[in-house]
Amino acid sequence: MTLMAKICLWVGLALSLWLSFLLIGTSPWSTFSAQGQELMSMEWGVISLIDLYAGFFLGLCLIWLFEANLWVKVLITLTLPTLGNPVLAIWLVFRFRYLKIKALGS
Repeated sequence: MTLMAKICLWVGLALSLWLSFLLIGTSPWSTFSAQGQELMSMEWGVISLIDLYAGFFLGLCLIWLFEANLWVKVLITLTLPTLGNPVLAIWLVFRFRYLKIKALGS
């Protein structure tokens, strides 16, 4: 793995852990509905949500294509739309070596 790939992987993991802390530690769920409605009332809010969920869908396509364990596929399918990219980041960290071999053939 190149130095740049390691840096990107660790930065992504750190940001994902920070996001997980914000979700768990600050308990933002009480304002979720009101802020979601406000986001949906803005054009760029709608575009951002479409972009976000399109990324989730593409990530799930990769998982269903490359993950061998059915229970992992189902678990990630259920958690990714609700917990977000930290779920995908964790899967990528654990499967990075396998994906690299599949992509590069070595």
